[in-house]
Amino acid sequence: MELYLIGIYGLLFLLPNLFLNFLQYRHIHQALNQKAVLLSPEDYQEAGTYSLKKLRLEIWQDCANFLIFIFWVAYGLKWLNLHSANFFEPRLLNCVLIVLGFLLISQCLTLPFKYYSEMILDKEFGFSKQTHRLFFTDFIKGILLLIVLGGIILYALMSLIDMMRFWWAWGACFVFLIMILMNFIYPTLIAPIFNTFSPLQDAELQDKIEGLLQKVGFESRGIFVMDASKRDGRLNAYFGGFGKSKRVVLFDTLLEKISSDGLIAILGHELGHFKHKDLIFNVLIQGVFLFLVFFIAGSLPQEFFDALEVRKNPGNLLVLLMLIAPIVSFWFLPLVGFFSRKAEFRADKFGVSLSSKKALAEALIRLVNENKSFPNSHPLYVFFHYTHPPLLDRLKALDYEV
Repeated sequence: MELYLIGIYGLLFLLPNLFLNFLQYRHIHQALNQKAVLLSPEDYQEAGTYSLKKLRLEIWQDCANFLIFIFWVAYGLKWLNLHSANFFEPRLLNCVLIVLGFLLISQCLTLPFKYYSEMILDKEFGFSKQTHRLFFTDFIKGILLLIVLGGIILYALMSLIDMMRFWWAWGACFVFLIMILMNFIYPTLIAPIFNTFSPLQDAELQDKIEGLLQKVGFESRGIFVMDASKRDGRLNAYFGGFGKSKRVVLFDTLLEKISSDGLIAILGHELGHFKHKDLIFNVLIQGVFLFLVFFIAGSLPQEFFDALEVRKNPGNLLVLLMLIAPIVSFWFLPLVGFFSRKAEFRADKFGVSLSSKKALAEALIRLVNENKSFPNSHPLYVFFHYTHPPLLDRLKALDYEV
């Protein structure tokens, strides 16, 4: 059974992922020998080099994740069960311990790749501003949040699994509701644990943004500036939360590098997602994915657990669910990406209607320059991995001459 699981992971996830990464790597390597587009020749070469190094890191991480998968299937899950079986008197608490142990060990095993990506590679290209203290403080905060909040959610989920006959359906519904709840509480309760959010001080810009929000009927709890620059130099903005918790969040790096007209155009694009109810659609499609993964986990027979030498209990069910989730996600991503890219084109058109074609196009080009995003990608890589269309395609759709 271990070999069967390892074979499925290798054939349906590792090999296709490696193939796509190698395809993208070769495509970017060849594109670097062509004339620069959107970027200056120097920035074009730098963005391409950064993309190639990121891809090499992803290839190494894919291989490491395969070894980690083998570890869990062949040895790790049995070890966790052995050391968690009688730790607590209530059986479900031992199951919670199994899942938390799996998550904590997995995070520690992948920490070197996260460290290299953020503290070495991103620093080399001028993105990361993190200190070692901040990096490890964030990691510890995440671990504590996982233990406290994750432990409570896991116990409630396992109680459902333990009581209900069609546990997979109830479990998927429960996780779906938790996901929606997190969207409500994340902006005000969780995000401030990691970043500081200050009200926008530029009165003129605030009036422009509020006028934009009123035009489309977007009710916000405020416009906030996030201290993103203490970690990263990249630019971004987003609308966070659902219902009355909605807020506009601008990275401080964005305010420094983008004109007010460009900023209004970017926010107009984001409001396009609100107007077309793309956020609701994204939540629903995530719900479909949840039901699919839970259904697969719920269909695993008793013999499956016998072969792995573990009990069929809520803890082992959830660990196996998380182990197979990346495989399902990989083949589900093209569907998500297809609808997401169509939504981006619609949002661009809406953004133009609130500003201008020139303002949005120039703001998007500015983002590519500042974030060192390489403008060329292989179509198959885009099909599987991109939630946003390549910028050249977006500019073409806007009928904007590069």
